[in-house]
Amino acid sequence: MNNLVTNPSLIVKYLFMRFYFQIENFVAQVAKQYDKPDTILLDIGSGHSPYHKYFKKTRYLTNDIKQNENKTIDIIGNIEKGLPKVKSSSLDYVICTQVIEHLTDPQLAFKEFNRMLKPNGKLFLTTNFLYQIHMAPYDYYRFTSFGLEHLGKSVGFKIDHLRSHGGIFQVLSYIITTLPVRLYLKNHYRLTLIYLVAFSPIILVLNLTATILDGLDRDRELTINYEVIYTKP
Repeated sequence: MNNLVTNPSLIVKYLFMRFYFQIENFVAQVAKQYDKPDTILLDIGSGHSPYHKYFKKTRYLTNDIKQNENKTIDIIGNIEKGLPKVKSSSLDYVICTQVIEHLTDPQLAFKEFNRMLKPNGKLFLTTNFLYQIHMAPYDYYRFTSFGLEHLGKSVGFKIDHLRSHGGIFQVLSYIITTLPVRLYLKNHYRLTLIYLVAFSPIILVLNLTATILDGLDRDRELTINYEVIYTKP
């Protein structure tokens, strides 16, 4: 909670961007089904491991390109360049949330996922379709559902599950509610905080309305994010 008070971008992320709740819910549901004793999971680009709390039985390993201040990263390295410390066919699960858009060659990462996973191992992945540039200049791609299918099939994965996070109305709600921050408040901490607090009821109503109206958008061709479960045969 202290981070939310001191960092308005986190308030934007977790209170007003519904797809972040959907990412969290996706991982929570995955854990309910797959968190089992005698299994090993590797969290790619784990940062401070926000999803570790959902996996109580699985051996939970973490990866990132550098060590964090709490020294909780188990395997330091770039997934594109390979993680030689991880033996081939040694992992039951890989989690990779909001990472592949920041890779210069996502297909190299998929080849490494394939190498590390056991037969019948699972890759749980989320990524952006429509989202602003972030972590600049290390923001390279946006993915359609067909692109995500292609990446998986290129290394022999089966696609068990692919779902969009919101439709056109949630996209509109996201653009409208964050527009003042993007145009006028981006570099003004206090004004951003005032806006978020003062308009939070309106923003929450807009997001709720958008969620309901998204029931009309059956194609979901315009979405913010995707979640995917792949299986290595």
